Amino acid sequence: MKSLWYSSVVGAVAWMLMTPQAAAKWFVGKDLYTVAHQRLLEGNTTASFETMVQAWQQGATDEQQANLNALLELAITEDCGFSLKQRSLPEWLSKVAIRREVIQNLNQVLLRLSVTGMTQEKQVNIEFTRWPDSGFNLPAPVMSDNGMFVSESRRLDEPLAAGLYQLKISADQEKSWSSWVILTKPDPKQKIGWKDSKNWRIEREVLPNTACPSPVLSMSLFDLNDTTWTPIWTQDVDGKLPTSLPSIDVPDGRYWLSVGLVESRWQGDISILDIQRITRPVDYPDY
Repeated sequence: MKSLWYSSVVGAVAWMLMTPQAAAKWFVGKDLYTVAHQRLLEGNTTASFETMVQAWQQGATDEQQANLNALLELAITEDCGFSLKQRSLPEWLSKVAIRREVIQNLNQVLLRLSVTGMTQEKQVNIEFTRWPDSGFNLPAPVMSDNGMFVSESRRLDEPLAAGLYQLKISADQEKSWSSWVILTKPDPKQKIGWKDSKNWRIEREVLPNTACPSPVLSMSLFDLNDTTWTPIWTQDVDGKLPTSLPSIDVPDGRYWLSVGLVESRWQGDISILDIQRITRPVDYPDY
């Protein structure tokens, strides 16, 4: 049902580009799903997003949720989600990012959610809730001297599902900002994995979203004796992604290697990152 609906959306978009005035007359229904579809085809992505939020708030059925997910994915192809803006960030909050992370080591899979950003305030409070009332236990943000903050869940029991969420960030009673966030369905396919102790594989997308930045490969090396888990080496690469660790000048010993495939999009001013990460111990100079 979803693929059929999605195909009809794509076909309707092509038709609208040829006959925009006739496209508006094609819609005869007035339900929120039809209105969201119509506004997207008319080029009003912001209004379409607002209608998607309203549709989620009314308690969508499984079929309606699938349609909303497909519609959101189509909206993102326009400009990677920059038009999906509800509220601009306030002056005291310059960056916000939501990170969904799947971490695979040799023995287990860890799921994490984190909210990061930059602020002029000394301390902020973060609330992240799935509509209508399912909250996530995020710890108090860790603040750095340059204003960066990060609040990371300890561990999730299941992947962060598609749907409607509300993000609220406050500094005091007078400084509070919130926005609705719609997350797409997490990718069930693991795109990165170990080939052996020295190399990994990366599965390329057949039809990547050209409106969004290319995936980034984030590599970090940790000293196993450092309980702070501060990387001794890190490198981010985009474009042609490597599938083996480059030569690194570090002392002989055993280290912990983390390699993450980072895919990003936007929802207005909010950056949304989906990360698949693999980790394992590695030995030098054997590597």
